[in-house]
Amino acid sequence: MKKAFLLLLTLVLTIALSSIVTAKVVLLDPEYSEKEQGVYGGTLISTLVGDPKTFNPLIAKETSSSDIIDNHVFEGLTSADGVTTGIIPELAASWDISTDGMVWTFHLRRGVQWSDGVEFTADDVVFTFNVIYDESIPTSSRDVLTVDGEPLKVEKLNKYTVRVTLPKPFAPLLRNLPVIIPKHKLYQPWQNGTFNQTWGIDTEPSEIVGTGPYTIAEYRPGQRIVMLRNSKHWKRSPDDKPIPYITRWVREITESLETQTLKFENKDTQFTSLQAIDYQRMKAGEKAGNYTVTDGGPSFGTNFIVFNQNPANPRLAEEPWRYEWYTNLHFRRAVAHAVDKETISKQIYAGMATPQWSPVSTPNKVFLNENVKKYPYDLEKARAELKAGGFSWNQAGQLIDKNGQEVKFDFVTNAGNTEREAMLTIISGDLEKLGMKVNAQPIDFNKLVSQLTSEFNWDSILIGLTGGVEPNGGANVWRSTGQLHMWNPVQEEPATDWEARIDELFTLGATTIPADQRKVYYDEWQEIVAEQLPFIYTVARNSLWAVRNTLHNTEVTAYGSEVGGSVTWNVYELYLSK
Repeated sequence: MKKAFLLLLTLVLTIALSSIVTAKVVLLDPEYSEKEQGVYGGTLISTLVGDPKTFNPLIAKETSSSDIIDNHVFEGLTSADGVTTGIIPELAASWDISTDGMVWTFHLRRGVQWSDGVEFTADDVVFTFNVIYDESIPTSSRDVLTVDGEPLKVEKLNKYTVRVTLPKPFAPLLRNLPVIIPKHKLYQPWQNGTFNQTWGIDTEPSEIVGTGPYTIAEYRPGQRIVMLRNSKHWKRSPDDKPIPYITRWVREITESLETQTLKFENKDTQFTSLQAIDYQRMKAGEKAGNYTVTDGGPSFGTNFIVFNQNPANPRLAEEPWRYEWYTNLHFRRAVAHAVDKETISKQIYAGMATPQWSPVSTPNKVFLNENVKKYPYDLEKARAELKAGGFSWNQAGQLIDKNGQEVKFDFVTNAGNTEREAMLTIISGDLEKLGMKVNAQPIDFNKLVSQLTSEFNWDSILIGLTGGVEPNGGANVWRSTGQLHMWNPVQEEPATDWEARIDELFTLGATTIPADQRKVYYDEWQEIVAEQLPFIYTVARNSLWAVRNTLHNTEVTAYGSEVGGSVTWNVYELYLSK
């Protein structure tokens, strides 16, 4: 599952750890693959757009990092099937639930090893939760693992058993459990107060230890990440041999989506995500290229515009009017009416995209509220909203606020995502028709993330989030205290009544067990978001992939992207043939 540490350890403890490393550990609880028996060896080559920001799984807030490490290097107690979305055991072999649903007992797989040979135990699980609940650690996991403001109580019963006691019923527990980190590697940085700087991208790869199917062997910024098969991984093939099958996984870092496609067409990679404009051409070339193109349907991810409503924005010292613009609901409604979703779908996605109005992902039929307020593309309605918000136009046709200040701002997205770059152009063009002066430009993704999550010196951003079945997975975004509450993050108290209500709804949604009642709460949340527009949604693109026929045991789905990648969610079962 998705997507954290005082003084040096004593010499006595160091010796004890050393003896653990060299001790023989017998795996007693393996999991056997039901897929076709694979062939060992080979190098899997794929691509990434942009460099990672960190290798620390509890700190990562962006997919450029989590796509590399989550489910591939690090694992959780549970996971989700990339096809059915059902919860499946991972580092926990099984679990028991008390009759009142308040106590969960997780039975860990016995004999699982970290990639450096140290045995995985309940100490690692308890340690992980201790780090998550440390307020000095900027982890989104804390947002999704807090129930009505209270942490879960996580206790070690014995070496292979962990008890989790809930402060209240917590329906999304199994889907929100975090990846587990190694106590023997990260306890000291946590105690020393350096955890937040530990396992950055400059870390020696051998220091990064996980239980997942692969380890990081090499990272060359702007070039590639090389991952090697973890020979100590606990999963087994149908004939009881360790998996994964593939020895080496090279992930080449590219600058754009076009480069990804070009590399695939040149037979340099085994799979790639496709832009919709390339779909028909690539589909027609399947036989000649010996690959298969798959349309996984609308993706679970979202794309949206967000304006900076953070009073801590350093730009406000000299330009305080920006805060007044972005917190003006009429202004945001005007922008919503200026998003031409039909044109975006046709021109950028060749019609292979679905208009999105709600924060719940389009394919999520369990919780999607299709009756939220909608804002059809209509520039006249946009002008009416601007007038209602106190804006007007000068003789030159420029939009000005009530104090005569010209409305001009930066509008950015991540460079290399050519679909978003094109969307940025279309939207900014329509905003300029309303008299706004828009400085639209793509910037480096990691620079964008820094502006968004730590610098706060931005105006508006076109960005996206991953999605999934469980709304509480977005608690780090939607709670007013959330690390990714982008428009005004980590609030001490809700800034608005509607944000306070969303806080209440997320508590009610998480602590209510019957799914039909949970939907009532989450329906109201979606209605508030559609009314207040902290995010202005665009379209949900289809999940399109091309996979070489020499890569076997793949099951490509849109949901798979939430549990390790649409193609590689079950990378431990994939194998290559010539």
